[in-house]
Amino acid sequence: MMKIGFIGLGNMGLPMAKNLVKANYEVVGKNRSKGKEDLFIAAGGKTGMSVAEMAKELDVILTCLPLPADVETVYFGAEGLIENGHEGLILVDHSTVAPGLNHKIADAAQAKGIEFLDAPISGGNFGAEDGTLTIMVGGKKEIYEKALPLFNVMGKNIYHIGETGSGSVVKLINNLMVAFHTQAVSEAVTLGKKMGVDSDLLFNILNNSYAQSRIYDRHYNSFIAKDQFEAGFAIKLLHKDMKLVEEMASGADVDLPIGTKLTDLLADAIENGLAEQDMSALYVLLNNTLAKK
Repeated sequence: MMKIGFIGLGNMGLPMAKNLVKANYEVVGKNRSKGKEDLFIAAGGKTGMSVAEMAKELDVILTCLPLPADVETVYFGAEGLIENGHEGLILVDHSTVAPGLNHKIADAAQAKGIEFLDAPISGGNFGAEDGTLTIMVGGKKEIYEKALPLFNVMGKNIYHIGETGSGSVVKLINNLMVAFHTQAVSEAVTLGKKMGVDSDLLFNILNNSYAQSRIYDRHYNSFIAKDQFEAGFAIKLLHKDMKLVEEMASGADVDLPIGTKLTDLLADAIENGLAEQDMSALYVLLNNTLAKK
């Protein structure tokens, strides 16, 4: 059986790696914070290898990292995956980054006989835990087929989209729409309250109407209705993704009039101390702004 490495045991990566262990894969985990590695060991995973050692000894290495800078370090550092990887190694990045970074990794990997797939994910930490993620994959079809058994453990909706970077293109478009829906929920719930409509009743009606969305379900039931905004997906990460969307759109000569405004709103939320809160806390930003009027 393939020897697997998983770098980045965060909100998404840890449950994904745990699911691979449950499926009887031998998985070596790696994370900056020791606490997450301890949780992985408790779930039956292994730790203790450096990134360089993993690159030299394992068959497939999956990465799930919060920021493009983290991806750059893990892949291109002197102790990183490309420098130390062996011929035939398969690298899979589940992080959300620009397609340009995917191409940079793929080109460097190819020069060393290493294979690379960009495979960003959607479905949140709940989907990661349940093994029901959507996984959007760019790269060679034959390498996708080799990695598919792993994807099928971690996700339910697996798509090979096309060439390198195509997974990231679809993921960024997904997060553009997530930002739209997040602000729509904030405005709708706030306006409903102001007009005296019970928020639970409003949700039940709209959830059975064309205004229904998975984001409304997520944000309202798990965060707004409970008045708790501990991050499943932090505002600072959605802001990062929206900056990547803007960069991609600019390169394609596409204007995003609402998208640009949403990036600004997320920046406002960060300036107002909401960076570490869940993205649903755009609702908090709107209500704080109203309270000041």
